[in-house]
Amino acid sequence: MNKKALIEAALFMSTKPLSIKELTKIANSSEEEIKNILEELKKEFESPERGVHLIKMGNGYKLYVKPEYVRFVRHLTPYSDMKKGHLRVLALVAYKNGITQSEIVKVIGNRTYEYVRELIERGLIRAVKEGRTIKLLPTKEFANYFGLKTPEEAKKFFEGVINAKRNDKS
Repeated sequence: MNKKALIEAALFMSTKPLSIKELTKIANSSEEEIKNILEELKKEFESPERGVHLIKMGNGYKLYVKPEYVRFVRHLTPYSDMKKGHLRVLALVAYKNGITQSEIVKVIGNRTYEYVRELIERGLIRAVKEGRTIKLLPTKEFANYFGLKTPEEAKKFFEGVINAKRNDKS
């Protein structure tokens, strides 16, 4: 089996960044071999002929559509890899352009912590400690994922999600 192709397939299918340890298990390879394969893939994806690139996020790696192509293809997978709760957290973070975790807990409930952890792992939001609380902010990857350029675009984009939730309560 072609290990490089297998690693590429794993990165393509995963909705979260994959660590070198996870990739060694998938490909039954050494860490050194996986690192070499990742370097090769990274160089290949840097080519202007490729529509995706390989990004290292924290301890993991993930394939992303290059920013210049996102707006043309984002409709093909309209956030099918996210639960409604994830989208609600993202909507609040985007709408407020930063919000405390405790404010989100008041709106969504205790599952907020699970959603926030997963969104941080995916690199879509970041947590900044402010005194005794945590402020959640959108990342550049957040903007790329949704094909947005400014906080105003993000606010407008997610108004629908927030308004839909308000209507659910009535």
